[in-house]
Amino acid sequence: MRKFALYALLLLVTTLSVNAQRSPNDVDEAYEKENVFGIVKATNGGLISGIFYRHSKTLGPRDLSHIAFEAVNIKHPRESRVNTVTGSSFVYGKSNYLVALRPMYGREKILFRKAPQQGARISGLVAVGPSIGMEIPYYVELGGSRKEQYDPNNQGHSPGFISGKAGPFRGIGESSFVLGGFAKASLTFETNSTKQKVFGFEVGFTVDAYTREINILPLADNQSVFTAAFLAIYFGKRR
Repeated sequence: MRKFALYALLLLVTTLSVNAQRSPNDVDEAYEKENVFGIVKATNGGLISGIFYRHSKTLGPRDLSHIAFEAVNIKHPRESRVNTVTGSSFVYGKSNYLVALRPMYGREKILFRKAPQQGARISGLVAVGPSIGMEIPYYVELGGSRKEQYDPNNQGHSPGFISGKAGPFRGIGESSFVLGGFAKASLTFETNSTKQKVFGFEVGFTVDAYTREINILPLADNQSVFTAAFLAIYFGKRR
């Protein structure tokens, strides 16, 4: 999380110096709507933690509102991967995935505007909404091509009997849903955006809070609140 914060601070200082050199007449190109898609890397997720879509509308020269949807995988902080003799791997002790589905409403404030066709724009963004947690069974592959949800009380599920994980989509039809809430605060940085196209990245912090503990690792201290720093890259169109 410190690396994310330091990176954001360096970008902010660099962009401030660039903006300080612009004339007062430098402005963004006008637009009314924006649609972007992106990928997310969070400190409590994998290499690619999730994906998102955001639709924004302008409310004024520097203000926007948006609705968005994210789907991200959240890991337990004590997860560790074990390699097997078959060359496969699995997370020992894991009984469930947690996938957070986040519909949200947010507001965006343009802090520094960009000159047409050059420079960078910085915006501050906040969003809130429900967080629907999908507790998806984590299946492991055993001898004889058997696939079962990991159970710490089953002696047949000790590491020596497991040849790998059974795949991320097995068991999705057996998911349990847990209702919660979500909040996000972030900064967006756009460098090559125009009236028609947008490209940028976003850094910030998120929190998901659920009505009960999520049973990811049965033998570990599970929790109902998950916080993370994140970095997202996005692209899309404006009109």
